[in-house]
Amino acid sequence: MVQRRLGAWIRDAEHQMNIEMNDFARPYGLTGMQLSVIDFLSRSGEKDVFQVDLEHEFHVQRSTASLLVKRMVERDLVTRIVAASDSRKRQLRLTAKGRGLVPIVQQHLVEQDAKMVAGLSPQEVAAFRRALVNVSHWNSEKE
Repeated sequence: MVQRRLGAWIRDAEHQMNIEMNDFARPYGLTGMQLSVIDFLSRSGEKDVFQVDLEHEFHVQRSTASLLVKRMVERDLVTRIVAASDSRKRQLRLTAKGRGLVPIVQQHLVEQDAKMVAGLSPQEVAAFRRALVNVSHWNSEKE
């Protein structure tokens, strides 16, 4: 039997996570990516967040991030306001509706993380985290 490549396992895991996020988001009339953006904005605290930050965080092109933000504005999840530091930039902020979803999104993500490590010892969880950090940064010297 041919041993499967690690990249195939990572691709399948990401695909499974995306399916689960989209299934969870659907009853709210949203996408899994929109829920991920809500989580990202909520964890950013007082830091100013711009569209370019979404591009970097989610590894998407400008056009993709622009459409994502546009749809989130239309759904009253985020607002775009002129940045105090640079009037050419638009800062992204969660609306009241977006903030209302934060506890729901965060609870789901905690549960999703727990599923990923179910059955692993604390040492295995720590090793898994280190491995994921290493894999996610293995090609970052090009960025």
